[in-house]
Amino acid sequence: MKKAASPHILLAALCALLVLAAAPAWCVEITAPPKHSVLLLNSYHNGYSWSDNILDGVRDALHDEKVHVDLHIEYLDGKRARTPLVHERYRELLRSKYADQNFEVIVATDNLAVRLALSWRDSLFPGVPIVFCGVNDVEREALIGENVTGVLENVDIVETLRLAKRFHPWAKRVVVVGDSSITGLAIRNQVISASKELGDIFSFDYITSSSLDPILNGIKELPPDAILYLIPSYYKVKGSVYDASEVLEIVSQATDRPVYSNWNFLLGHGSVGGKLISGHTQGYEAGKYVAELLRGVPISLLPIIEKTENQYIFSYPRLMQFHIPQDLLPPDSIIVDAPKAFYEVSKDLFWSLLVSFVLLTFALVMLAINILRRRRIERKIINQLSFQEILMDSIPQLVCWKDLDGRYLGANRSFTEFFGIQGPDYVMGKTDYHIMKEGRFTEWVAALDREVLLSEKPRFRVRISLSGPGGETLWLEMNKVPLYDANNKVVGTLSTAENMTREINLERQLLQSQKMEAIGALAGGIAHDFNNILTSIMNSAELALMDVEPDTDAGKDLERVIRAASRGKRLVQQIMAFSRPSQEGFQPTDLAEHVRDTVNLLQPSLPRNITVNATVTAEPACVMVDPTQIYQVLMNLCTNAFQAMRNTGGELDVRLEDVELDMDHARELDMEPGRALRLVVADTGPGIAPEILDKVFDPFFTTKGKKEGTGLGLSVVLGIVKNHAGAVRVKSRPDEGATFEIYLPARPALNDRCELKGRWPELSHARILFVEDDPDQLLTTPRVLESLGFEVTPVAAGSQALDILSANPAFDLVITDFDMPGVDGVELAKRIGRYLPQLPVILISGRNQAKKKAKNTPNIRRIVDKPFGRDELAEAVSYTLGTHE
Repeated sequence: MKKAASPHILLAALCALLVLAAAPAWCVEITAPPKHSVLLLNSYHNGYSWSDNILDGVRDALHDEKVHVDLHIEYLDGKRARTPLVHERYRELLRSKYADQNFEVIVATDNLAVRLALSWRDSLFPGVPIVFCGVNDVEREALIGENVTGVLENVDIVETLRLAKRFHPWAKRVVVVGDSSITGLAIRNQVISASKELGDIFSFDYITSSSLDPILNGIKELPPDAILYLIPSYYKVKGSVYDASEVLEIVSQATDRPVYSNWNFLLGHGSVGGKLISGHTQGYEAGKYVAELLRGVPISLLPIIEKTENQYIFSYPRLMQFHIPQDLLPPDSIIVDAPKAFYEVSKDLFWSLLVSFVLLTFALVMLAINILRRRRIERKIINQLSFQEILMDSIPQLVCWKDLDGRYLGANRSFTEFFGIQGPDYVMGKTDYHIMKEGRFTEWVAALDREVLLSEKPRFRVRISLSGPGGETLWLEMNKVPLYDANNKVVGTLSTAENMTREINLERQLLQSQKMEAIGALAGGIAHDFNNILTSIMNSAELALMDVEPDTDAGKDLERVIRAASRGKRLVQQIMAFSRPSQEGFQPTDLAEHVRDTVNLLQPSLPRNITVNATVTAEPACVMVDPTQIYQVLMNLCTNAFQAMRNTGGELDVRLEDVELDMDHARELDMEPGRALRLVVADTGPGIAPEILDKVFDPFFTTKGKKEGTGLGLSVVLGIVKNHAGAVRVKSRPDEGATFEIYLPARPALNDRCELKGRWPELSHARILFVEDDPDQLLTTPRVLESLGFEVTPVAAGSQALDILSANPAFDLVITDFDMPGVDGVELAKRIGRYLPQLPVILISGRNQAKKKAKNTPNIRRIVDKPFGRDELAEAVSYTLGTHE
């Protein structure tokens, strides 16, 4: 057997346990939790439902935030004592009462307390932050200041009265009832502001009084189409004060019209309801701000709360009284004061049984329905997304949309293909700086995005140019609009763009054609008379030169006259080159050999710092062109390139390529589709400034000095290329040179021999009838012909020529001017052809229409352009008479 423990040992153990149990009481130091000091200034008095609700909200927020506060509450009794003297007494009371008290936060509820707190803070609460709530109709700027934040009381008057119109379609007038207190007048101003938005459905009348009797008398005489809107008001009747809920009960009992208001605490006292604001919510939000300030959060991080969440709440007795169906109420509406259900006494048991029964009975059915419904919705969403994706990708316009930070939320396939991007998925989450290659275009798009986001206004039909993959200039016409979310808040931008390159090129081409037509009309108008003058000058000078010694001063002067007239002739020919299309000089030409010969001729004359590269890939290139005109085109372009690079040096690249024009490219160039030759002249000079790129083909436009050019070079190039049914394109970027592309239709020669015709044979004796109405040419040209060994009979009119031929048809040739009074040159040739078809005719003219009219006149063998010299006339006569050996 074990021996029992000694009583002394048990007693000692018991004492030790008691000592250990008591040890925390004297070993651990106990301290009280920190407690903050807060002053709450209430505009009204204790027992006023609105003020009490705000106070409860502040206390609940401080409790939920676990902040220990010593809350001092001061009631300013603003509903019953409104005089400045009373306010001054309150200020002195607070000064004396809290002289030794240091508050950490001041809470001011409603307009009066906020106004007094702001005016007293320098003298009573210097440096103490102020948190307000329940403030109506105040400029926000008046509340912005050092150490001030809070919650604004923005009641939703518009929505409540729109509901009233839905409930009472017969109502056309709202009578607003209120007092003249600070809060009452502030809320009235809010009603006046709301009336501007409701002017299409209601007119507004106002009954504002500091006494209740005028209010009651006014509502007794309401028109039949009026309803009431009550502003929370206080009134004194025989020394007693009636608060807002009591006033509402008195008013609702004194009228058979529905009464509306926007304050939760008035529900159950005669108000129908609406979208109501809660004093508890206002106080709760203000209390949370107090807790944040007490934790040390800077007041600058606590912005003023513009609007709290309001709820749709309605009184069941008022709904029944005015026969308002519940299906007219907004979703999620709350109905108070409804009669109790028969099962309310045992509600917990009833709902437990009902829920259990529903869950057991319909669980499987509802689950199956939900699964089927979800599958249908998923299929519908997938189909909609697929359709939207197909629709977006089929739109030819470039479409994209971005968020506020400029990051792409999506784009269609036309957009990604235009910019050479992998696909729509690649742009997601990226900015223009990540996917665009051209910085200027990226900056422009970013600036346009910022403009649309800041202004919240769309921009339409904005054009921008950018460089394509091959360096060509592309044009986009862009529309950009702001994107809104469900709350009508801008969340990004939507952009659509259209490639306008072809339209702009066609527009420029049309403008260029109109310019050329205008210059052509002007040139054709002056050419005839000017050519007559030059012809007379040249012929007279040549005849005079035959009568003097060439080495004499007179002979040298005459040679200078002839040279000057020749320069005038070339100038007129340059002007006319782009105004009178002619294929007179077209002949089979090996264009490849022609390009090589021209480059070889040009290269020795260029400085050593300029390298010429000739690349010909189009061989054979035997086509019908005017080789002299093509030579002039090539020389003009190469000369321009040389002059651009003469200071800096560089490379001149001349290429002849064989290309195939599809329908779109041909339409853009205004050419026929099919095979074409592309003659490229490119340099590495400074390039052409963008602002003058559209003007380089204008006649007389030049950036060179007076001694370097007349501005006709590129105009002549354009005229010659148009004469060959071709097109000219220019590409240039600053500091990257200029590239001119000449497109010529590859019309094959009538034979494969690309050879130039030989020299014309020597002249022989012949009888010529010369017809000209210009007196000077009638004297000079026959003498020139006679100096060539011909027998010439000059006449001044076509009718005289016909008479002479009728009397003596023994002439070998008729040379006639085109533009003559009476019978012109073409008509004269036609009449001669009727009875002397073998008699050849040479037509002299400087007008474009002469060649068109002479086209179907077979006896006109040659057309000589004015002005002409002795050699041109001799060549034409020799060719026409056919006296070659």
